[in-house]
Order: sequence, then C-alpha cells, then structure tokens
Amino acid sequence: MQRKKLQGAPLRIDPVKLAGGDLVEVPFAVANATGNPRRIVVPAERKPRVSLVFQGDIVMIVYESSPAKFELEDYGYDEYIHVLEGKLILTPAGGTSMETEAGGHVVLPKGFSGTWEMAGDPYRELVAMEYETWRAAELADS
Repeated sequence: MQRKKLQGAPLRIDPVKLAGGDLVEVPFAVANATGNPRRIVVPAERKPRVSLVFQGDIVMIVYESSPAKFELEDYGYDEYIHVLEGKLILTPAGGTSMETEAGGHVVLPKGFSGTWEMAGDPYRELVAMEYETWRAAELADS
C-alpha cells in the first residue's frame, strides 16, 4: 500500500499477508552487479517470494524463502527484521551467533559482516528499510 492511498490514515497490516498470503515469486538475479547479497545467494530454485506491505519513506515487505545460508560483507543498509516463521541465525565475523525465532525482532545495521542463515521451510520475515534503499535495489534489478 502506498502512503498516498492512505490519505493520512493508519494502516493495519493484514494477518493473511503476514501468514504468507499474496506472496509472489521474484526472479532474483544471480550477479554481483545487483549489490544485494540476497540476490546473489538465493537463486530462483529456492523460490523466494515477496509481498509489498507499505511504501512511503520506509518500505515494508514480507519475504519468504526456503532455507539458505550465506556470508555478508559490509552490508549496504540498515534493516529491521521481524521473524514470522522459522529462525534467523546471524553470526558477526569473529563473533558469537545470535538466533532469533518466530516472533523475534532484529535490527541489522549497515556495515554488518558475517553469516546470515535462514532456517525453516519456509522461512518468512517482515522487513522494513528506507525507501531509497529499496529503490536502489529495484533499479539494480532493471
């Protein structure tokens, strides 16, 4: 939902959307040119799916994928994550892993380096990031 369509009214997030309804498969590019590590390491056969929840100064999406694990180096932006299903395991380079189960919340800061693991089949999360970050990723895919 775009902010202008709300005309200043609050938006209640549809529980069906959070439960995985309205998700569509996305063709993630397998190329370093995208600049987003998820697009590099989550190939189409993993069937990543997304649904746009809100678009304004921030963008909120529901993201779902089968299990995956990959390395991040100098992550490009701040991201808020609410794990909806499965488990997110983040391990900073040289640090101790942090597990966040369904219902948990995490802020992943810009510059994070380490391992990102999505456990559960499916793994689903609600993600919030700045609009400019979202737009840059969209432009990189086109």
